[in-house]
Amino acid sequence: MKRLGLLAASALMGLVIATCGPIGSTFGQDTAEKAFGIGSKAPALDVEHWVSNGNGAFKPVTKFEDGHVYIVEFWATWCGPCIMSMPHLAETQEKYKDKKVQLISISDEDIDTVKEFLEGEVKGNSEKTYAELTSAYCLTTDPDRSVYTDFMEAANQDGIPTAFIVGKKGQVEWIGHPMEMDEPLEQIVTDKWDLEAAVKKFEAEMEAQRAMMKAQRDLQGVFGKFQEGDFETGLKMLDKVIAETENKAVVMQLRGLKLNVLMQAGSFEEADIIPVAKEVLQSMAEEPMAINNIAWMISEKAEEGVFTDKAFLAEVAAIAEKAAAAAADPANDWQIWDTAGHLYFQSDNLDKAIEAQKKAAGNKNSEQAPEVAEFLKKLEALKK
Repeated sequence: MKRLGLLAASALMGLVIATCGPIGSTFGQDTAEKAFGIGSKAPALDVEHWVSNGNGAFKPVTKFEDGHVYIVEFWATWCGPCIMSMPHLAETQEKYKDKKVQLISISDEDIDTVKEFLEGEVKGNSEKTYAELTSAYCLTTDPDRSVYTDFMEAANQDGIPTAFIVGKKGQVEWIGHPMEMDEPLEQIVTDKWDLEAAVKKFEAEMEAQRAMMKAQRDLQGVFGKFQEGDFETGLKMLDKVIAETENKAVVMQLRGLKLNVLMQAGSFEEADIIPVAKEVLQSMAEEPMAINNIAWMISEKAEEGVFTDKAFLAEVAAIAEKAAAAAADPANDWQIWDTAGHLYFQSDNLDKAIEAQKKAAGNKNSEQAPEVAEFLKKLEALKK
């Protein structure tokens, strides 16, 4: 009996940038009440310990002052991604220190734990301690977790590091990973940020989050059937969940889950899987990286003999190629070109495979660059 519980569950979860969590949050509360978040008035701060103050540049903050911009960032000494973000936080504060921007980083640990951590050497820089690194901004700790409750829990955020940008009128204008805040911060500081659009996007994300939580509850029985090896019943139950789910983004993920199960179960014919694969790819028309994930799975399954239909593989390759062209992001689109290259090769179109793989090999900064280049060499050798 094949067990797919973990695999199936993983198809519902995705994280672009590393975070730590959960740590006692209320992430995904299924409630009709409008969540605190982008567009909300930022609550006053009640931080217990202010450890650093930007080398004397800043004073402790309780209420947010009009005309100033604040970054309220949550971290912990045990959180690797939080520590990795610290140099960027210091650089950000230095860049904006004369533009009425104050960065306040808040842990919920006791003061002794934080001080002990700060005495350590910065990873990769033995000449500097974390105390010296973080002295550029306001590093704090709030053991009673009052600020965490007012911000993180209220906004249904469950992973750290998470940053809240409070704008010049005291409203939360952006929420996300601190490594992604450069562009919105610059726009907020220069009064170019479209808050109305950000609010709409946030509300859509919260709606999707609530829909996902409902779907996850409904999927408990589905996963049970998959664990038992009763895929036929489980898939019928999954189809019912999909039919009852209104949020398009969640439906897309649920269809991806269905395809994942069909490919992994080992008990379905290729003819049963292909229509579902086409439906899933069609639903992801505007999501290049999502298309890449599905197309790469199809390529891997082709290597295992699950897919042998050359026309289907060529169709998926063309979809991946179109997605790569639409992505227009050299930092990421090489992955989609690589996927297209493999699929064209598997569909016996060597010329198109080489063409796509050359574009993939153009990115030489990824860890997979040698592997991509090696596959290109293999293709070119077959051409000779």
